[in-house]
Amino acid sequence: MKLLALAAFLVARMEIAPGVVLISGQLEKDRSPDGNSVLLHGPEGWIVIDTGRGGDHTDEILRFFADSGAVPRAVLNTHWHLDHIGGNADFRREWPKATIVAHPALDGALAGFHAANRDELEKLVPTLTDKPELKARLETELALLKLDRELAADEPLAASGTRSFAGRGLDLHVETRAVSDGDIWILDRESRTLISGDLVTLPVPLLDTACPEGWQQALSRVAEVDFETLVPGHGEPMSRESFSSYRRGFDALLACSASSAENAACIEGWFRDVKASDSPYARELLDYYLKQFLRPEAPGRKRWCEGARS
Repeated sequence: MKLLALAAFLVARMEIAPGVVLISGQLEKDRSPDGNSVLLHGPEGWIVIDTGRGGDHTDEILRFFADSGAVPRAVLNTHWHLDHIGGNADFRREWPKATIVAHPALDGALAGFHAANRDELEKLVPTLTDKPELKARLETELALLKLDRELAADEPLAASGTRSFAGRGLDLHVETRAVSDGDIWILDRESRTLISGDLVTLPVPLLDTACPEGWQQALSRVAEVDFETLVPGHGEPMSRESFSSYRRGFDALLACSASSAENAACIEGWFRDVKASDSPYARELLDYYLKQFLRPEAPGRKRWCEGARS
């Protein structure tokens, strides 16, 4: 993998295969995350998969096009989380002829999940006078949420199939009950690169809007595809062998969460099985997800597996 550049806040740009460029995201404590972005070169221009949250990450993608004179023809969003769609507004302003494609669930999320979050922040932010760093971060988040339909797609993609963007053929796979109610994962056949979105995330699975069993079933479908390199929604690219370890670890985590085992045992098993980067923050996240989304009576499980999705 060839390191091409390094932007502010260590936003790395790497060529992971010919015509395939990764803009690395980040997942750090006390900082709003950015998902990974992948740029694919076609005969007629470039395809951008996920635009980050805005800010430094999205600026690095825009800098790539400004520096090279390249032209983005299409933007694909793997799902509707802000750290994957937040740069859509920037692309709409800078490259108005680039078509933004996403699952129709994005519309529901903008009107539902994101609108509710915006309303909560509008009430919360003015009260944070004694927490200036948190207030500044949430003010940025609120400004992003207020963009509303500027983050929307131009074209809905509701079904799996083969499509060509910028002259490059992609296999598009749609999931409706996994990380969110509308996930798209992508196989670039030319390079045998699979872009999974948040169906694979490191150091832990990010379950904020997920139905765990639906996610598990989606991973089984990913496993059937012939790929060489998998780019996760968060974390470093991985081999097929590493993905197999991730999938086994995910299965074991769900089995553990359904048992009487303590959270600490499930967490230990995850890091043992997946060999993900271990840190206090990663363990804190996984403990939270076990309590709120994975255990049989967890409120998140009831909402995202049984209730309204967005």
